[in-house]
Amino acid sequence: MLPAERRARIVAGLRAQRAVRVATLSEDLGVSEITIRRDLRLLEQEGVLARTHGGALRRERLTDEPSCEQNVVTHAAEKERIARAAAAMIEPRDTVFLGSGTTVMHILRHVDPELEARVVTHNLAAAAETRGLRLELVFLGGLYRPTLDAVEGSWPLDMIGHFNADKAFLGADCIDSRAGLTTPSIAVAAIELAMIRRTRGEVVVLADSSKFGLVGAVVICPLDQIDVVLVDDGVDAEVCERIHRAGPRCEVI
Repeated sequence: MLPAERRARIVAGLRAQRAVRVATLSEDLGVSEITIRRDLRLLEQEGVLARTHGGALRRERLTDEPSCEQNVVTHAAEKERIARAAAAMIEPRDTVFLGSGTTVMHILRHVDPELEARVVTHNLAAAAETRGLRLELVFLGGLYRPTLDAVEGSWPLDMIGHFNADKAFLGADCIDSRAGLTTPSIAVAAIELAMIRRTRGEVVVLADSSKFGLVGAVVICPLDQIDVVLVDDGVDAEVCERIHRAGPRCEVI
């Protein structure tokens, strides 16, 4: 089989299912895993896929906003680990922005109940998660979006302007070393960019491995405006290295 034919078979496999595994491709195509990894590297350079630990994901455009119900059950264990690591970054008397998304809200499950800090968010789920904690919760009012379980509009944007946050924790619909942090939602992009601009300290993005290689229609920011990306160990080391070269530290949880 010619190399071009072999790579075409890999691309066809990615069209049929979003993820492929190196070991499976090696067996199906009758070549070594080293050859498959070389093929995946070349296809990634062409923008076809994003490599992960042991395989690759189809790089694609995300056109629909994922609902909060869908996000809750997707990569739940990985999100929980990432959220726990993010919670450890919050220090006493910090003022922090929390963006939308289930991974970000899980941070509040792992905060020390005695920690005194201020949380500023447009995510309605925060109200339930802060019960029993000593955190001060500032909720950004606006038009409620049930799909996101968050609010949008000019009111939350105006309120963000009254704060200077020590840290911002943002979820990721889509992250790519070239395209940056993107989303299908204009409303999400506007609010999260405003949070980034009002943050004096670290901007931290929480992204499980399913979010890499996706590109949304609306740009939130390039990666050089982010300080840290927290990822699970399903992301390939070279993908993390490209993220790092684009600007932020890439910490594998």
